[in-house]
Amino acid sequence: MTEGSGARRVVIVGGGFAGLFAVRMLARAPVQVTLVDRAEHHLFQPMLYQCATGILSEGKIAAPLRNLLRKHRNVVFVLAEVTGIDPAERRVLARRPLGQQIEFGYDYLILAAGVRQSYFGHDEYAPIAPGMKTIEDAMKIRRRVFGAFEMAESAGDPAERARWLTFALVGAGPTGVELAGQIREVATKTLRKEYRHIKPQDARVLLFDGGSAPLAMFGPKLSALAARDLGKLGVELHMGSIVTHVDTGGLDVKDHDGNVTRYEAANVLWTAGVEAPPLATVVAKATGAQQDRAGRLLCGKDLSLPGHPDILVAGDMMSLDKLPGVAEVAMQTGLYAGRKIAHQARGQ
Repeated sequence: MTEGSGARRVVIVGGGFAGLFAVRMLARAPVQVTLVDRAEHHLFQPMLYQCATGILSEGKIAAPLRNLLRKHRNVVFVLAEVTGIDPAERRVLARRPLGQQIEFGYDYLILAAGVRQSYFGHDEYAPIAPGMKTIEDAMKIRRRVFGAFEMAESAGDPAERARWLTFALVGAGPTGVELAGQIREVATKTLRKEYRHIKPQDARVLLFDGGSAPLAMFGPKLSALAARDLGKLGVELHMGSIVTHVDTGGLDVKDHDGNVTRYEAANVLWTAGVEAPPLATVVAKATGAQQDRAGRLLCGKDLSLPGHPDILVAGDMMSLDKLPGVAEVAMQTGLYAGRKIAHQARGQ
């Protein structure tokens, strides 16, 4: 199907769960779809923590988008970063990898660009405490985790050795809980007999969060189960703790009473908070849409932006009814957005 065939033009920004599930619903619709993403692969983010701890290789959780789309004859993929939109002219503005500016016309636009790591105004922590949102992040964390055991093995000073064997994770959401538990399993099982001078099982994993319990957003029952299982693994929970400073030697943490405690740790990993990409702010300014505290776009029940029924928001970039940023929500909203456009394209 070509653009000259009279088909409706659909541009999808983002090749994550929401974008791909929208493509699935549009596969047989009378539309021409352009999927735009700055990465050439789809990342299965729920398994990213296993890549970060060496359980899975990066190839197991990253699939080439062209391969995933090869059977969809009405879909083309473009490797580019979307930088803005012109809702009046129905144009999407993007930049190719070497900087060339390109544009796409659309009849319908689905924004599914996801979110990025948030350091709550302290972006200077990023080089010291990497987050975990991309393959590159996971590989960096993997090098740090396994490198820490090597540094501890060759350290002559007990204090230095203890510092290398201390892993501090900031944020007890799904990513922090999964990563903390996996690091302890690596230490107690995978590496248990690999070293001569250290006992990997002595590694301390500290999990900090400002809330009262891990996975608090999923309700008290699941939160209690998570706390129990983390305790069995040997993860040390520090709830009600706000990180006030991070450096290469460790971090400072303030409790609810205002007391600040210093924790020496050579490995600080940031698993707290997400925020919408800069594109969300650009779209909000262009359309008059509102954003929530994390910068995500507030949309209607039908996923459209107010006053712009041709622009839909899906996945983590969307803010609607306090839905959590999990894969299942991304899939369902992607399916809904694709189905809605397919129905309209068929005149239903």
